[in-house]
Amino acid sequence: MLNFLRPTLVRRVVLALTMAFFIAWMLLLAVMYIGATDPAVEDKGIGDVGRGLVAALARLDDAGQARAVAAATSEQIDLLYRANQIPALMLIQLNDQDGRRLYSSPAAGTALLAGDTSAMTTALVNGRSFRVFKGTARRWQVAVAGSRVDDKFLLLSLGHDLVVYLLIAFPCFLLPVWIAVSRGMRPLKQMSKRIAARGIDDMSPTGVDPKYAELTPLAGALERLLAQLREKIAREHGFVQDAAHELRTPMAVISAQAHVLAIEPEAEDRYEAQRHLDHAIARASHLIAQLLQLARVDSTRTGDTSTIDVAHLVRDELARAAPAAMDNGIELALEAPERLPFALEVHAFQSILNNLLDNALRHARAGTNIVVELDQENGYLTLAVADDGPGIAEQDRAHVFERFYRARSQDASGSGLGLAIVKQAALRMNGTVTLAPGPGGRGCRFVVRIAAPR
Repeated sequence: MLNFLRPTLVRRVVLALTMAFFIAWMLLLAVMYIGATDPAVEDKGIGDVGRGLVAALARLDDAGQARAVAAATSEQIDLLYRANQIPALMLIQLNDQDGRRLYSSPAAGTALLAGDTSAMTTALVNGRSFRVFKGTARRWQVAVAGSRVDDKFLLLSLGHDLVVYLLIAFPCFLLPVWIAVSRGMRPLKQMSKRIAARGIDDMSPTGVDPKYAELTPLAGALERLLAQLREKIAREHGFVQDAAHELRTPMAVISAQAHVLAIEPEAEDRYEAQRHLDHAIARASHLIAQLLQLARVDSTRTGDTSTIDVAHLVRDELARAAPAAMDNGIELALEAPERLPFALEVHAFQSILNNLLDNALRHARAGTNIVVELDQENGYLTLAVADDGPGIAEQDRAHVFERFYRARSQDASGSGLGLAIVKQAALRMNGTVTLAPGPGGRGCRFVVRIAAPR
């Protein structure tokens, strides 16, 4: 029962065809009703009977024969109306040239069907409205009067006839459409079977070539999705392997120095082991923190966007970095407006700023100047971090945003993830990051442009 009620494309097509036939039935019924109730059509029917009777009587001279023809015509029309249950009357009266009545339909009683030989007229007979045709045939005067058919009967009769014809035509339309839809669904069924038969890690192309143009976008979108999943899985596998490789070194140092601390009797050697242990723990902690940060900005779910004073946020971050800069003889400067409200994802922007500052401070020498620039123009927020330090070699600039990549001019203490986090966080906010030479062609200048959310 549940399977029968489950919506399917074939059932929707059948339902659509049924609705189309119902609409066609309604439209045809309206057209036929309008045509049947047209006064000109009704008058033509009454006039045709009258003219036919006039033509038949024109060849007769005997009053008895004329009366018999008029009576037979009236009886045949009455039988036809009763056989089809038509709630209407057609009356016939026959007079000679002197106006003597030779015949009158029983339903007319003693009423006189008065009319005009030049046009159709309207007359009341026993309180009922009739349209009257009057004609002359040599010795005879003929009057034919017809009443209007009831609207309800007319609608029911026309609707019944149309239903019969449409029911006959419906299977002729339904069967070809059913076959066409069923055949059109075959590529989808093949695709679903192939996907269902795959292993959990199989992201290879489906290999289904749809015959129909309507299915091509779906098949193409599925192939692109599988390609993206393959790329994502490969990237994640590489990321895990690189992370494991990066963590192996500090963990090995921690293990070795902890062993030295446990067995070394000399205080100086223990102090040296403690120093190496602290350095390895700090490096491992920094790497783990950056891995978690990268995982957060690499997620597909976008964080909450809020409007904040970006200039105030940047000043706070520079204030936190100032002590480390002063300890290393590095000059920090900010070029920004007093206030700069902008809607962005705060945590992602902080990741960009912190990693750019950390990258500049980590690799700058004493006497280096670091300038942070902040501006807004044409709906874009621009953040630039520039320094006049040693810079990055030309051959390394194309790779510095890759994960775990370290330029030749950089020391080994970094994790190689900072600039990768910057790039991913910028992409997360529909932004870009570029690398250019620093002030005077020395050092580096990282520029991040973030579009205002729509």
